[in-house]
This record gives sequence, structure tokens and C-alpha cells, in this order.
Amino acid sequence: MSKIGSRVGAILGADNSIVEFLGYGVYEGDFIPVESVGFMADTMRKNGLTNPRIKLDSGKIVYGCECWWGDETAVQKRLAGYEKVVNVDIDNVRADWLADSKR
Repeated sequence: MSKIGSRVGAILGADNSIVEFLGYGVYEGDFIPVESVGFMADTMRKNGLTNPRIKLDSGKIVYGCECWWGDETAVQKRLAGYEKVVNVDIDNVRADWLADSKR
């Protein structure tokens, strides 16, 4: 478990050669995932449960229930193992999820 204020990285997902990367930031502690989307986030909000919150260097917030995250150095090593790293924006991910959920 990371300490509050620790530098971390956040990965949205990956396949064999491509990783979708949300960015680096700071672990801020555990909070109810207000901004996040998805089944896990909905369940956590409904039940008042907290989840790790990361403030990305971009200023955006991402929650542990939306990504794989860990120590910045460990994430850097993991990213180095992929052929291609694609930077993704959490706002776009959330908008896509919301659009798909309305279909």
C-alpha cells in the first residue's frame, strides 16, 4: 500500500503489446469515488465505500476502481515492457463508458 503523498502511476488496461496509460500523479488517500464510472464505482458510492484516489499530474482525478496503479518506479518498469504506450484521458474514458451504458 502506498503512503499518502507517494508518487504513483495509473494504467487503464493492456494487451500483449499495447498499454493504455492514464498518467503519473500522487496518491491522496481513500475517498468515495465521486467522479468515477462503472459498476465498482456505482457500488462503492451506493454503499459509502472508499477507494484509492490519485491526483494525476494533469490535475485530473482517477480512482483505484478505474485502473491498475502502483509506485511510479514500478509502473515505469512495467510500461517499458510494452511495444506501445498510448496516453488516454480519464475524462474521455468516462464519457465513452457513459455513452455505451445508454445504448
